[in-house]
Amino acid sequence: MVQIPTVVESDPPTGKALDGVRVLDMTHVQSGPSATQLLAWLGADVIKLEAPGTGDVTRSQLRDIPGADSLYFTMLNCNKRSITLNMKSDEGKQIFTDLVSRVDILVENFGPGVVDRFGFTWERLREINPRLIYASIKGFGPGKYFDFKAYEVIAQAMGGSMATTGFEDGPPVATGAQIGDSGTGIHLVSGILAALYQRTNTGRGQRVEVAMQEAVAQPVPRQASRPATARRRAAAGVPERALRRRGPSIGQRLWRRPTGMGGQDQGRWSQRLHLRDRAAPRLGAAGGADRQARPRRSPRLGAARGPTAKAGQGLCADRGLVRGGTPNGRRWRR
Repeated sequence: MVQIPTVVESDPPTGKALDGVRVLDMTHVQSGPSATQLLAWLGADVIKLEAPGTGDVTRSQLRDIPGADSLYFTMLNCNKRSITLNMKSDEGKQIFTDLVSRVDILVENFGPGVVDRFGFTWERLREINPRLIYASIKGFGPGKYFDFKAYEVIAQAMGGSMATTGFEDGPPVATGAQIGDSGTGIHLVSGILAALYQRTNTGRGQRVEVAMQEAVAQPVPRQASRPATARRRAAAGVPERALRRRGPSIGQRLWRRPTGMGGQDQGRWSQRLHLRDRAAPRLGAAGGADRQARPRRSPRLGAARGPTAKAGQGLCADRGLVRGGTPNGRRWRR
């Protein structure tokens, strides 16, 4: 049998994971700043470049205090240093060249070709700093939409998430959470960290690019992976909006708690999970050392049994509830 050696650290690590890593941040609004802020939280020194006069547009968006940066901006750009730089002037381009030569990572989320038009193609940047990791967020990957711009709602629509959200009798709906912006930023961080790790072996930087459309498509494989089932249901007359509520194993729906139940949660929305027969036995097989101490459930997720269940039965009795006339006697009614 092969023995795996155990590594024992004599001294605990000090500092953060990305201490000593310097990032030049040319991003704006949300997708890019969400990525560079994660790098800053991990310990990187992030230097944000902003346009003279106006800065990042989100400084004034959703502002609730006159003359102060908005909470929207500060939530995405804390832990960073910031300078203004005119990339269209010769002096600004020289300063940018000097900065690029001394950083590890350059991040941008301009429209397609903007940085190239500044005179800094990937070939030029690699010439300035061969160890540079050049990371970009674009709306779309290679293909007919590559030169198109995108923002949150477009990314959700083109990535397919809007087809899985909404109501059966209404149009597709975008999520309130910015999965197109911040979700893409998280994917970009993954690519940056992988490139940074690979550089320790190769000594060379590389290009990292993430498309918003592709980042949005990644969280929705459950619905997208069953087109054949969707076609059969459509042929059977199931409404289109009903199709997106159905997944391979778990159906999800929100229910309003009856106001007569009492407690602080009355009238609020909650969620019940209705698991198919095939999923329930697998969940029943999971467990650990404390499995016996937990309430057990039947193979079809019936009522719990054990100490917790007995306490719940006592609570039901105190509230005037009695056992119903079901075969297993596990339902309660007034």
